[in-house]
Amino acid sequence: MTQTPEQALQDKVQDLMTFGTSANMAELDRIYHDDIVVMDLSIDGRLVTLDKQGFMALIGESFKDKIPEEHMWSKIHSLTVSGDRGHVLISRKIPVGGPRMHIDLSIDFVFEEGRWQVTREVNFSRPDADAT
Repeated sequence: MTQTPEQALQDKVQDLMTFGTSANMAELDRIYHDDIVVMDLSIDGRLVTLDKQGFMALIGESFKDKIPEEHMWSKIHSLTVSGDRGHVLISRKIPVGGPRMHIDLSIDFVFEEGRWQVTREVNFSRPDADAT
């Protein structure tokens, strides 16, 4: 049975979480488009913008020596596909930028070279209420 584009994108989001929290750089390199832009807006209004190399370095440092299962909580609010473009709005609880953070992510994908790739990720982070 062939997957719908939405199912394939949802599977890719799961891969993204799994490979991100385990800092699997080889797989992340395949998921993150060469031209990815990542923007993180913190609760204090500080905006950090990273390219692929900078973002992958941040992930490698953030998840080094962590237990991935602790960081797999997520809630998908919206997942849409239109042709070769996809978008996911998701909330996560992960330790990027300090103690466990609640991060709302808007992730744009393109289906290119036979796979879904992240082209832009916009993150809004705040301390996780359960962790305070």
